[in-house]
Amino acid sequence: MKISIIGTGYVGLVTGACFADLGYEVCCADVSSEKVNLLQSGVMPFFEPGLGDIVQRTLKSKNLFFTSDANIPASFADVIFVCVGTPQDITGKPDLSYLEEYFLNLIKTLHENEDFIKNSDAKKHVFIKSTIPPGTIKHLNSIISNNSLRDKIVLSSNPEFLKEGSAVQDFMRPDRVVVGSDNQESIKIAAELYRSILWKSERMLVTSPESSEIIKYAANSFLAMKISFINQIARLSDAIGGDIHEIRKGIGMDERINPHFLYAGLGYGGSCFPKDVNGLEFVMQSNNLSSELITATNSVNDSQVRYFLEKILHLYSPEELQKKEIAFWGLAFKPNTDDIRESVAIKLLRLLAPIVKHIHAYEPIAIKNAMTELVEIKNISYVESSLDAIKNSHFLVIATEYSQFWNMSPEHFMQLKDKCIFDGRNIINSTSINGTLIEYHPIGKPIIA
Repeated sequence: MKISIIGTGYVGLVTGACFADLGYEVCCADVSSEKVNLLQSGVMPFFEPGLGDIVQRTLKSKNLFFTSDANIPASFADVIFVCVGTPQDITGKPDLSYLEEYFLNLIKTLHENEDFIKNSDAKKHVFIKSTIPPGTIKHLNSIISNNSLRDKIVLSSNPEFLKEGSAVQDFMRPDRVVVGSDNQESIKIAAELYRSILWKSERMLVTSPESSEIIKYAANSFLAMKISFINQIARLSDAIGGDIHEIRKGIGMDERINPHFLYAGLGYGGSCFPKDVNGLEFVMQSNNLSSELITATNSVNDSQVRYFLEKILHLYSPEELQKKEIAFWGLAFKPNTDDIRESVAIKLLRLLAPIVKHIHAYEPIAIKNAMTELVEIKNISYVESSLDAIKNSHFLVIATEYSQFWNMSPEHFMQLKDKCIFDGRNIINSTSINGTLIEYHPIGKPIIA
């Protein structure tokens, strides 16, 4: 079976490369010829563990190729996955213009294909992987129905559930595949496409297009809500002297709750959670429904960075901070990615930069993107290791939970002039620094001083 992928962003590239690695012939299309040329030579536009190896391997096997020619995807395959962006405005309203433009171009291309028009059985089965608000499939069908191709283009929803940093594994071993479709032929095609990765679990859920569209928004918003919830409980734990790790274990042992996404810290960022929560809020309000819980999820998250900053301001006066050089670990929104979109680490650094003397920042993966993003900040230097950041600093701020930070020896922290750590991800083993001269400030856990 041949597959065309529209868009080579994060979702499109992972989807296309993984399908090619499963043995399908895949065409990945993008409007940027420069990006296509780089991809065709095996150069990755972003970092994702294992993805570069798959792209290079499938390029070599001829299972994968890239194009910027808008006409090729439709002629190459009858199965098309659309993975174009749906950016939001400040209200959370998604911009569907890229989707609409694609379908108008698809209609035009197919109208020019006489063999396709004449073949009464010919169809294009199009699966939307882009994050779309409920009702989008119906809206796009209305565009298609206004021409003679209304029975030849079949639309379905197939939302992605890929986590940055583990996207390849998530695709190859999904916890579920959701297909929103009313067309039995499209459902059969989806079942065949995913058969090799689902044959053990049989976790393909077929729903209406509307339900499928809601599932993506609801799933991400619920996970975001869990993070905001545990962060509020962490504040209570700080106030009365509890331990958020113990609290997490206690509530997570309940199978109805489970411990996943119950880690207190600086909050969530990235390209999905903030956007999807905003999107769900917009959809609720557009349907004249209250959205208090959804609104509160982002509101709590937005205040968490400031809550953590107050821990620093409680220990140091503004006059003292102006004399302090600080070590800052992590700038990506999460480990194992070079993505800094909506990074709470970046937000925290921007709050700290005007009030401290100098920042020694260390970021293992996203350093280039971070340097570009923070170009306006002058009192920052980028170092090559976590230890280099510590050497000339008074205290340490941990903002991203890279694995290399978890098991640092207490001896390393003794190099800090003030021997003080502010841990925004609660990754330092408290027992390892008990009895040392190190002062430790986590979130939702007892301070060690």
